[in-house]
Amino acid sequence: MPPFYELAVASFGQSSKSDWAIAVVITPSSGSSLVYQIVGSASDYSLDRPQSVTLKVGENGYVGKIAVGLVDSEKLHLLQTALASIPVVHGNPAWGSHNWVMEGISALRKLEGYHIDKHVTTQWVSERLGEK
Repeated sequence: MPPFYELAVASFGQSSKSDWAIAVVITPSSGSSLVYQIVGSASDYSLDRPQSVTLKVGENGYVGKIAVGLVDSEKLHLLQTALASIPVVHGNPAWGSHNWVMEGISALRKLEGYHIDKHVTTQWVSERLGEK
């Protein structure tokens, strides 16, 4: 049986104006993770290349994360393609990283080897991350 990695929603910035990202936690003890996120502003959002980072509270604006599921290590290669297929909205100030992450989670639910908990919603993630 192949190893599974934790899938999480990671929060960066201040809780009232946080940006969310999808994180694959490779080494839980150190926080070593691959982070997928959109960058820019409402007028020019784009998908950033995956970043290999150590998720440590207080570093690089990292605030915290909440586990949302697991990914089979042999299916990890499908993640970038799935996330790149999510349309990025421009010109709508109400749309941002929270929307993109939740659309990403919805897309990952449909992939073989990705196990997203059924109770994961925007409200659930916000509450667990201590946001309003």
